[in-house]
This record gives sequence, structure tokens and C-alpha cells, in this order.
Amino acid sequence: MTGLFTVMQYPLCRLLTRGAWLACALLVAASLAHAQSRDTELELQALANERAMLTAELEQYKSTVKLVQTDGSPAEQSSNPAVRKLALEMVKIKERLVTVTERELGLMQEQISAARQLAGTHQPAPAANPGIESKPLRVIPDYSAASEREHVERLHALLTSYYTDLQEAARTLPSDEELAARANAQLDAEKLARIPFSADKIRLNGAEASTALSQITHRLTDPNLAESRRDIAPICGIRTELFGNLIASEQRSLRPVGKNNYVARVRLQPGDTTLRIKENRWEIQLPQHMNAGDYLITLYSPPDSPPELHLFSVDDLMAEQNPHIPAWLPADINLKSRSG
Repeated sequence: MTGLFTVMQYPLCRLLTRGAWLACALLVAASLAHAQSRDTELELQALANERAMLTAELEQYKSTVKLVQTDGSPAEQSSNPAVRKLALEMVKIKERLVTVTERELGLMQEQISAARQLAGTHQPAPAANPGIESKPLRVIPDYSAASEREHVERLHALLTSYYTDLQEAARTLPSDEELAARANAQLDAEKLARIPFSADKIRLNGAEASTALSQITHRLTDPNLAESRRDIAPICGIRTELFGNLIASEQRSLRPVGKNNYVARVRLQPGDTTLRIKENRWEIQLPQHMNAGDYLITLYSPPDSPPELHLFSVDDLMAEQNPHIPAWLPADINLKSRSG
């Protein structure tokens, strides 16, 4: 009998051991899931607190702008440097709000997905041993479908609003990279001796071209000049005649670089060339013995003054000993700076 009891007892002991192991595993899994859920809740709360703080700070900036900018025009286009500085600070806050809200929305959606998956697949674990008790599984808190949907929709609406505001500001305000490029160009421009030339002169030599570019640099770094919208690109009509015959005709968009300054690189043929922008017209004559070449067009078109246009050869500019090749020039202009 003793031998029979021992034989029968062995499978029962193995069963009890497996049951105890399963119960322990469930307890560990539940504990880990609970800890993970708690960490997510804490991070969500921290993100919500930060979003509330940033929103309050943004509202304070908006109130200050309204007090200073009384004409109702966009802060980004204000002639007041202090207002434009506030506008830049508001952009930074909105960028941070986008980051925080995107993270908050992602965590919310993860929790919602986990809750729905748990509701559809979770089955109660069988009790392996009546003498062993286990805590109920708690992966995430219980959410109502209505509150989930409402909160997620609100976060989506906030993100859409932030994105719209940032896109609108980007049409006027320069980016951090553009501000750094302007600062580098200003350092280079300050090293150059000022070369006097008439603002009415259209075709410039290499030295005058360097001065014209340095003047644009000074405008871009002048805090007293207002920014202009970056999504407006003037169309320049270019028409060239040689011996009374039309040999070239095209239209080119000038690239905005800020504060009502525009540039473009074009290829011109020898002969009589007419440049037309809106109702303004400029005449240039390139000697007939010259070959076709690349030229830079610069346009300064402030809202309250006549436009100032200059044209100069890329080869003439680069032939100078120390030309001013500003860092703010667009990459497609394709001029290699020698002076940083």
C-alpha cells in the first residue's frame, strides 16, 4: 500500500507544483502590467500638466502682443522688433505644445487599444489550488468609450490648431537656420569696405555686386525692419532681343529671403534685355561680343518705397578677391562661399 500511495502521490505533487508556478507567473505578469499602467498614467498626468502650463504661457504672450500691437496686424509682420521677438517666442511654445500633445495623444491611443484588446480576449485564469489566492489582473484603468472619444478628439483638434498656427508663422518668420545664416552673413559683411554706388544703377560690376549683397545682409539683420511673407514670390518676365529679333523669353520666380528682399539666378544672352515685375520695368544691355552667362537678380521691394533691382554676373562677383557670398543665399543659387 505504501508503494501504491507513493506512486499515486507523485502526479498529484507535480500537478500542485505546476499550479503554484502558474499562479506565481500570473501574479508577476499582473504586477508588471500594473506597474506599466501606473507609469503611463503618471506620464500622461505630467504631459497634461506641461500642456496646461505652456497654454497659459502662450495666452500671456498673446495678451501682451494685443496690448502692444494695436492695429490688429499679424505679430510676425510687425515693424516693432519687440513684437516680432514675442512672435518668435510664441512659435517656440507652439512647437513644444505639438511635441507634448503628440506624445499625450500617442499614449492615450495605446491605452485605448490595450483596453479594447483586453476586453475582447481576457478570460479569467483557472484556480490551480483552492488554497492559493491571486490578485485580479489590472492592466489599464476602465475607460468609457464616450470619454475616450471626446478626449482624443480634443487632442486632435488642438494639434490641428497648433499646426495651422505654425504653418502661418512659417510664411513670415525666418527659421532658426535662416537666422543663423543671416548672423554669419552679417559678420562677413562687416569685414567689407563699403563701396558707394547708386541704388538706381541696375547692372553692377563685381565689387558693386558684393556691396549690394552686403546691403541685403544689413537689411536682414536690422531689427527695425519688419519681416515679410515668405510665400510671395514675384514673377520676373525676361525678354531679350538681338538685332531687333527676339532670341529669348521666359518667366522666373524670385526667391524670397526675408524683409522684402528677393533673389534669382538666371542665364542671359547678349543683346537688349527687358526685366518686368508687375508694373515696373528695367532695361539692360549686354555687349554683343559677350557669351551667354549666369547672372544674379536682386530685388528689394519695400511696401512704401519704389523697388530697387540689381543685376550682376556671377563670374564678375566670384572674380573679386574677397566677395561677399552671404550664408542666407538659397542653396539653388549655387554660389560657394569663400568667407563663411
